[in-house]
Amino acid sequence: MNFSFKISKQDTRSKARAGVIKTLHGEIKTPAFSPVATKASVKTLSPEDIKAAGSQVVLGNTYHLFLRPGLETIKMFGGFGPFMGWDGPTITDSGGYQVSFLWQKTKGLKDLNDESWGKLIKITDEGAVFSSYLDGTKQLLSPEKSIEIQKVLGADIIMAFDQPLGSAYSARKKKEAFERTLKWEERSYKHWKKITSEQALFGIVQGDLDVKLRRESLAFILTMGFPGIAMGGESIGKDPLVTARTLDTVSDLLPKDKPVHALGLGGGPEGIFEAISRGVDIFDNTGVTRMARTGLLFLYPDDGGNKKNKFRCDIKNKRYKSVQKPISKKCSCYACQNFSSAYLHHLQVSGEILGLRLATIHNVTYINSVMSLIRESIIKANFISLKSAWL
Repeated sequence: MNFSFKISKQDTRSKARAGVIKTLHGEIKTPAFSPVATKASVKTLSPEDIKAAGSQVVLGNTYHLFLRPGLETIKMFGGFGPFMGWDGPTITDSGGYQVSFLWQKTKGLKDLNDESWGKLIKITDEGAVFSSYLDGTKQLLSPEKSIEIQKVLGADIIMAFDQPLGSAYSARKKKEAFERTLKWEERSYKHWKKITSEQALFGIVQGDLDVKLRRESLAFILTMGFPGIAMGGESIGKDPLVTARTLDTVSDLLPKDKPVHALGLGGGPEGIFEAISRGVDIFDNTGVTRMARTGLLFLYPDDGGNKKNKFRCDIKNKRYKSVQKPISKKCSCYACQNFSSAYLHHLQVSGEILGLRLATIHNVTYINSVMSLIRESIIKANFISLKSAWL
């Protein structure tokens, strides 16, 4: 297996660490952010844009890529990375999150042309049976099937199949989902060992905010011998304080020889600092690009970004209509180096596609820049000072 992880520097006052993940398709210097290429595309960005924004890795979505374009097409290209023209490291999720919460997203929808359409038939110990939003055909996603799909998708890092615990689940349903996840992850691990040797499989820690369940889940993953660890569940992406509480349940048990990925980490800079200080090495997030497409752009502290405004502004606000300066005086992105806030405002309120692209370039560049600042601070032993200056 062409995969390894080594810590370069450990912060002495927190769990923050700088390291390097080595994969078949290149290195990932951690801490790192992975933009989400849900359907083999980071919306509005080309691979060149993604690289220019400082990204080292992208994450693809197993559920969506399985349904379209389908495995036969992906197989012809040797993976979703080559298919989208990306030659760097890649990650895929397992599809467990999508099928577990599919019913919440599809209630009341009838249009087969709507990508959210689909009816979850049932979840059993065998797997999840659902209807394709493309044609209504029944599909089964099981631990074995998820690993097989991810093998075809060709990611360097893949995820075990799991059933995330919804925060609103009853105690009985949480218990069922948790126990099922342990069974599914064990099946994922065994099938991974059987069919692939080039990909690193991460076990996913579940348990919501329950300390006992989270610690049991991590202990299981470490006992099985997964090459990496992923933190899953709705509580990871809710808000910085909930994320911190979730990670605190297991941060003291995290090993030094395995990288930790936070699935769907939210909260902007605040959430990032809280997660990294608790041992997270890499994370993905769809909100970074989604917010950009709605006009929410990230700000550095030098630009007025702070906890109160969540380090962002709404470029569609009329106060930017005549601002000749760029959105950030500190940002090195293509948008800030070449265009005024007034122009970005104009593009967004006019519905111009260029506005979505420039905003996305800015947000992805910004998050990658924050990661670089954090990595440098860990190496120079002043991470806590940097965190205090921001938060």
